Amino acid sequence: MDSRNVWIINRAYALWEQAGRPFGQDEQQWSRAAMEYDLRDATSGSSDGAEVIEVPSDQPALAGDVNPNVLIVEDEPQLRFDTVDFLERAGLRTLEASNADEAMVHMKNNDIAILVTDINMPGSMDGLGLVATVRRRWPATRIIVTSGLIRLSQRDLDDGVAFVPKPAGGLELLNLVARSA
Repeated sequence: MDSRNVWIINRAYALWEQAGRPFGQDEQQWSRAAMEYDLRDATSGSSDGAEVIEVPSDQPALAGDVNPNVLIVEDEPQLRFDTVDFLERAGLRTLEASNADEAMVHMKNNDIAILVTDINMPGSMDGLGLVATVRRRWPATRIIVTSGLIRLSQRDLDDGVAFVPKPAGGLELLNLVARSA
């Protein structure tokens, strides 16, 4: 067995223990451990990703664009603030919007590399309408869709669009943002 699998097994077990040994959640712990390993490996960091969260502002957070703009579109203020705060602590430049109409203003006035949007939002269009509009007008923008109500699989999405169910962990979202850049 290679060292990656050994590390993931040990980490998944530790996560399972920390969660109180929940019945039937092995896959969740395994997925989180695998994501943490890949993030740690990609950033040459520790298992908790502390170095990723505390990237000095003078260093680029992602390899592609020096510091791409990430637009967070979320109608629930606390979730939006938490997401923006986490990504900014990771060294990313963020913009925020509470609905698709505000997001379109940011899209028109800024160079947005990555869009993170909820599906269910008030306004003239929901998150899926926003995704369709952005794909048509700004095809190079990478998109991450989130929802606590709707579950999408990768085959439901276009290339360049990823889905993460709510509540998404900060490291999981950071990993998707890093892969999208």
